[in-house]
Amino acid sequence: MDALDLIVNRASVPPRLHEEADLDDAALEQILASAVTAPDHGLLRPYRFITIRGKARERLGDVFAEAARIRNPDAEPGTIEKDRQKPLRSPVVVAVIACITPDHPKAPEIEQILTAGMAGYNMVLAAQAMGLGGIWLTGAPTYDVHVQSALGVRASEDLLGFIYLGQPKRDFKAPRRPDWRDFVTAWGDDD
Repeated sequence: MDALDLIVNRASVPPRLHEEADLDDAALEQILASAVTAPDHGLLRPYRFITIRGKARERLGDVFAEAARIRNPDAEPGTIEKDRQKPLRSPVVVAVIACITPDHPKAPEIEQILTAGMAGYNMVLAAQAMGLGGIWLTGAPTYDVHVQSALGVRASEDLLGFIYLGQPKRDFKAPRRPDWRDFVTAWGDDD
């Protein structure tokens, strides 16, 4: 698959459709290596990643469940258990964290966040290029202070989400996309 085909045919693979088998270290290393190729104004490398595999997924599930209880003490046990199971849906979960340098003279904070976001997106694309499934998910755990604290996210950082990676149970095709023309205008075209 060439690069353009990969981008045009990108498809998110939901965690429920990942095989349980773990990714080998070489595959995960390639995916992580792709992250650090993201465009980076000022060469700040404003990101870091936390890989969560094996039993660590259960510990993260416990953190998600506790965070859900804190957010909503009256939550039904089934709701809490659903949060506990989230990290177990894929063999590998990668937390994407933007590491912000405030008041940088070359790279405003938004550019730093965009770089971290592109690094995460590169991981999703790399996974698909390797025949794996990946999806970037956010939701309440991403923005939860309890989760951020458990992961060691500092005050100068933003947890941007979790990338779930695994071997897909079946082939995936790109979803129907909107017509790009609906989103483009030409500025300054007097004709």
